[in-house]
Order: sequence, then structure tokens, then C-alpha cells
Amino acid sequence: MNIAFFVYHPVEPQMYYPLAQKLKRNDTNVIFILFEKECIEEVLLKGMGFKYFKVNKHPRSTFFKILKIFKTIFFVRKLLIQNNIDLIFSATSVYAGIPAFLTKSKRIGFTDTETAWLNNFFAAPFFQSIITPDCFYKRIPSQKHIPIKSYKELAYLHPSRFLPNGNILNELSLKSDEKIVLLRFSALNASHDIGLKSKADQDYEKILYYVKELSKYARVFISCTEKELGPEFIEYKLKIHPSQYIHLLSYCTLYIGEGTTTASEAGVLGVPWINIQEAKRGYLIDQEKNYKLGLRISDLEKAFEIALEWIKSDDIKLIWQEKRQKLLLDKIDFTTFLVWFIENYPDSHSIIKNNPDYQNRFK
Repeated sequence: MNIAFFVYHPVEPQMYYPLAQKLKRNDTNVIFILFEKECIEEVLLKGMGFKYFKVNKHPRSTFFKILKIFKTIFFVRKLLIQNNIDLIFSATSVYAGIPAFLTKSKRIGFTDTETAWLNNFFAAPFFQSIITPDCFYKRIPSQKHIPIKSYKELAYLHPSRFLPNGNILNELSLKSDEKIVLLRFSALNASHDIGLKSKADQDYEKILYYVKELSKYARVFISCTEKELGPEFIEYKLKIHPSQYIHLLSYCTLYIGEGTTTASEAGVLGVPWINIQEAKRGYLIDQEKNYKLGLRISDLEKAFEIALEWIKSDDIKLIWQEKRQKLLLDKIDFTTFLVWFIENYPDSHSIIKNNPDYQNRFK
């Protein structure tokens, strides 16, 4: 069998890699189709050892963007034909769904982002199965929907396959018992903009104040995803290779930021998180309400006040690891499930639709 994985987001190579490895060992040929974004090729895909193909970025002009959509669809169709692809696995996207539909490849989609409703709406007709976490709260066509007791983060952070690399502590001159706070924003480089899309009018100086307060109790690192940090924050800038990011997160005492995937990763690792964003994600609602692993707060000042309260606790890591164990007992191993689902597709779709509890075999 020949399979193509579509990559649009930096987290997806991590999600697909253990799955692709297992499939390859079972005599499956795997390729990746990469839509350029945030240096995914350079920092992640190149070292994975799988064949991949790049799709260039879209032009800025509206007219040429529309033209590019059609060119991209037929370019991807050509790739699927040239590589004799039998099945694709992709986030719900017309760039994967339509070309695979045209080549009559089997089509399995995944989404956990309720706010991407437009993408989900237009792509859904072209996918035969759409897998989501069972906490996904938007409607998916019922005959296609496969809700599972897991998150995408459990594809690569399940304890059966993820082992934190302690070298990151030495690299950052951290002690094993030192408290660590990780902040992740889009930008912190202007007095009128703290990088929070929904909080652009917040006080820049207030952010700096709370960073300094947290620094009294922990080492603080700021990961800035879009622009360079302003001079006031340079001493807190995180300078590590992107592949080491998840290892640092696993040793953190607290995560604060607007990144929802990072918050979910923190929860799966047993790290307290505070997500500062208006948009709702089912997987974060699940972690907050059912496992008490984090908080979704739109009030920036309140978020930092709670962060200060949490970081002062000496038992916080132990308490959160106990919460994590409860989550792991409830959830299935996403990678093991996907290997079975893909290798037995489309029969696997019927099995899960007729008996949703079948997935419990993959805990």
C-alpha cells in the first residue's frame, strides 16, 4: 500500500512520524506532501528519512490566489498519480480531498479545530472518513464522523513512545529541580501590541511586570512565533532548536500563552497550562473541565495572577502528574489506533461505527 500524509502545520510531522514508522515496518510506502510554513522542511521533515514533496506558498494577490488553488489541486493530483497513492491521511482540506477524490484514492481526514469550520465545510464532501477527538463540538456528517477518545498530541506524546531528553536542561543551564515557566506569544515587540490577537489593546508594560514577577520564583522563557522580541524581553528569549521545544515543555512547571496546541501538549505531559485566547477548542475544554489540567482565561491580568499563585506551590508538579494519569487511563493511544484504522481501511470505519467501544483495545 502507498500512503501520502499531508503537512500544513509544524505539529503534523511529529504527529505522523511514529505512525509512518510503524506503517513502513509493515511494508507500506509512505510519502509526505508539504505545504510550506514556518520552516517545517528544514527543522522537521529533512531528518525523518521519508520522501517528501513541496507545494509552494500562495501569492498575495487575490486573483493569483484563486488561480493558485486550481494549480495546486492539479499539482497534488499529479503527485498522487506518480506515486501510485492508494490512501491519503490529511487534516480536512480541499488541497488533499479534491486531488485524492479525482484519483480515487481512499481518503481519511482529521480535524480538532472547531474554528476552522469553513475549511471543514468545504473539505468534508471529499473525505470518506473524518476522525476527531470525541470532545469535538462542531457537526461533522454523521456517516463520515469517527469520534475517538484521544487527542492528536497523544500520537507523539503518549508515554509508550515519548521520553523527555534531559540534555535540554544542560543546554539552558537549568537544574533538575528548578521551576520553569514557558510563555508563548505571537509577538512582543511594541508598546501597543503584546502579540495576542484578541488582546491587542492590552498594556505592554503590564506583561513585562508579570514576567519579572514570575522570574522571582522560576526561570522564565518566552517563545515568540511571529516577530522578534522587543529589547525589554530579550533576556527571556528562548533560543533552542525547534525539535527540542517539546522536551523543554515536558520539564516545565507552567505554560502560559495563546498557543492552543502547546497548551494541549502541556496537559498531556502533566504540565499546568493557562491559555489566553477567546477561541474555543473542544480538546482544551475537555482538559479543563474533566481533568482540571489547565484554564482558559481571556483576562490577561487574571491569567498572570493565577500563574503567580500556581508557581508558588511546591506540590504543583506532583498534583498535575496525578491528573495526567487520570487522562491517560481514559484516552487511547492515537498512533496505535491509526495504524489499525489505516491498515484495515475501509472495514475499520464500519467496525468503529457499529461498535465505538472497539477503540478501547488501543489503550
